[in-house]
Amino acid sequence: MKRKYKDMDKDIKKAQHQDQIAAAVSEAHESEVRRFLTRILQEDEKLFERFQSAVCSGRAGFDLKQYEKKVDAVIREYLGREGFISYREANSFLHEMEAFLKEDVGMMLDDGHHAQAFALSCYIFLKTGSVEIDDSDGGLGMFSERCADIWEEILDEADDKVRREIFEWLIGHLDSGISDYMEEYLERILMDAFSEGDYLKELLAYTKRKAQEPRDGSDRWNDGYHVQKWVLYHIRLMEKAGYGQEEILNYCKEQWEYAKVREYYIEQCMQQKCYDEAIAALHESLRIDAKMPGQVRMFSEKLKEAYRVSGRREDYKQQLLRLVTKDHAGNLEDFRELRGLYDAKSWQAVREEVFLALPPTAHVERLYKEEGLYDRLLEYVLQEKGLYALQQYQDVLAAKYPQQILSKYEKELHEMAARVADRRHYREWANILRRMSAIEGGMDKVHEIVADWRIRYKNRPVMIEELKPFGQQ
Repeated sequence: MKRKYKDMDKDIKKAQHQDQIAAAVSEAHESEVRRFLTRILQEDEKLFERFQSAVCSGRAGFDLKQYEKKVDAVIREYLGREGFISYREANSFLHEMEAFLKEDVGMMLDDGHHAQAFALSCYIFLKTGSVEIDDSDGGLGMFSERCADIWEEILDEADDKVRREIFEWLIGHLDSGISDYMEEYLERILMDAFSEGDYLKELLAYTKRKAQEPRDGSDRWNDGYHVQKWVLYHIRLMEKAGYGQEEILNYCKEQWEYAKVREYYIEQCMQQKCYDEAIAALHESLRIDAKMPGQVRMFSEKLKEAYRVSGRREDYKQQLLRLVTKDHAGNLEDFRELRGLYDAKSWQAVREEVFLALPPTAHVERLYKEEGLYDRLLEYVLQEKGLYALQQYQDVLAAKYPQQILSKYEKELHEMAARVADRRHYREWANILRRMSAIEGGMDKVHEIVADWRIRYKNRPVMIEELKPFGQQ
């Protein structure tokens, strides 16, 4: 609430200040204004440039080359001899580039010079995106978003001639091989602003060509990503253009090596309830992407769902079992879903089958807890080295097995104390002792450990100091 009132007060003061300025200018004689303006513009070169642009642009247009020189000068100043903008100067540099957008490009927009506003904003965007800069704060992304917002604003107001120029510019620069970072923004504007009306046919031909475009082959994964991206753009445009579903799916089959394309195909088959086609595509996808665990998991989940909705109950069970034991081993949600398909008696046998089939890396302890198998969970915790598992499951085990839990703590603590440590470690051990004291019989065990340590490690004064809260026995 206080912030709200502060903002209101700030707005009031700003409005009052603006009124004062307007009143002062209105009351001044023309000769006084001219003398004052001349003196101020002589002292501030940037302000003079803005004044000159403001009063001359309506008559003679904007000299883009002069604006570009200004941008280049600022970039050179920040790059310096090293040719690199450091983290310390990155924000300041980007603020100056944003000032060009706000003041110079904004002035062009205000005067209705859309083509020039677009040209200058693109020049600033490309130049800024190509500098070597430590962008750890992510300011470059926010700057690029501002450029994209300006382009959208221009396209909303531009006439057909300017829209055509923008379309050609976007395609020309996407074909010229600019960086992936900048490419994304140009693609977004192209696909959002030109995917309808007269441009749709041209964009369809363009995306189809880009999807077939050979790349340098130096990075197979990166090349595949780019081709797949343009294939998906083309599919999206085919849908907008009203292509038949069969024609779109046939195009997908031509690009079958790409996982995202197969994923789209499968989704379309599922929506049309063509479950056999979807299941066949899923099996093929699992074979194609067998060496990619993330893809396998995703397609395996989709196959499980396809079996479920198509009523193939036994296949659904077996696919769930495969997920729980292999493709998404130990996943709790799939485990619960599998359990829901069996009665209590049958489930016990299936559950043991799951436990036996799990790989060593699966978190079987989560399943033990889920099933209330606390004896097995205790055995797992006691066998695990360190205290991570013990502390994770202390809340469910301490009430049933207090002595075993305390013995595990004692063993691990003695191993820790045997190694040389510092105050930070001593404080960690003190915190562990406090956790132990909350367990039944834990306080006696804590006092026993502390008494032993006071004798055994009497030459560690810092350690003894951290044990003071536990008192003397």
